[in-house]
Amino acid sequence: MRSAGIREVARLSGVSIATVSRVFNDAASVRPDTQQRVLEQAAALGYEPSSLGRNLVRGRSELLGLIVPNVSFPLYGQMIGGIEDVLGHRGMSMLLASSHDDAVSELTAAQKVLRHAVDGGVVINTQSDVALPAPRGMNWVHISPEHSGLPYRVELDNAAGGRLAAREFLRLGRRHLAYIGAPGRESSERQHGFAGELSRAGLDYRRAQGDYSELSGTQAADDLLEKSSVLDAVFVAGDLMAAGVLRALHMRGLRVPGEVAVIGFDDAALASLLYPRLTSIRQPAYAMGAAAAELSLRLIGGHSAESVVFSPELVRRESTGPP
Repeated sequence: MRSAGIREVARLSGVSIATVSRVFNDAASVRPDTQQRVLEQAAALGYEPSSLGRNLVRGRSELLGLIVPNVSFPLYGQMIGGIEDVLGHRGMSMLLASSHDDAVSELTAAQKVLRHAVDGGVVINTQSDVALPAPRGMNWVHISPEHSGLPYRVELDNAAGGRLAAREFLRLGRRHLAYIGAPGRESSERQHGFAGELSRAGLDYRRAQGDYSELSGTQAADDLLEKSSVLDAVFVAGDLMAAGVLRALHMRGLRVPGEVAVIGFDDAALASLLYPRLTSIRQPAYAMGAAAAELSLRLIGGHSAESVVFSPELVRRESTGPP
């Protein structure tokens, strides 16, 4: 039916089918009077060119792939929002796949997305240590620390976030400190910054491990408190885990921040809903998603591009305070 439409436009306009196609794809190559005649006939017939066909001619799909570990995680939702808004302003669409926090599923998702001939894409917090299948034209960007298979990235200076947390505790006079981390390079970098700042102040700290879930935060805090009751500050690698820490402290009758100060990481919407409201290291998730989309689009357009590193920010709320 689409072919019959273009034939009818060409016949009534007195031009060839190729000329009609050029009017909609390369208007500058057609005389203005011919262009006007074709457009008038197309409007009268209600004809609209196929976007799929136009993209095939251009060698573009107008699609950006997006692979995310878990679409329900609030931070990733903010990143997706930034990506989606940038694409919307460019008239492009997004093809999303979730790895469900699994390395094997991530590789499968990547292969499925690439089969749709996306022009480029974004991978958020890869689960795999193995290089992803070579993306088309390498127009892909990784949000998180550097991944060997993707040369361009958007990331947060996680070590700087750890330093911010340590400085805040030191400013408040806290001296019996702990860090609750999680697997992965991001948490390791946060801990590295935290430890370095404390070392310069001549202080050590205790450690516990979670997995970014609320339950693991509760269990990690219980583990720290079982081993020693001397604890006046806890830095937690993620806000959801920090919610679990607050619960553990409450169940033990420990006042926050009176007896124990708590700092989370990410500054997700959850942070301002907890009681007491959680002091957190802000990760500008929406801006990072938007920057990743812009970076991928620059690569698609054949322009030069550089990886982007964002700086964290300390957001003070009621979970920290003087001892």
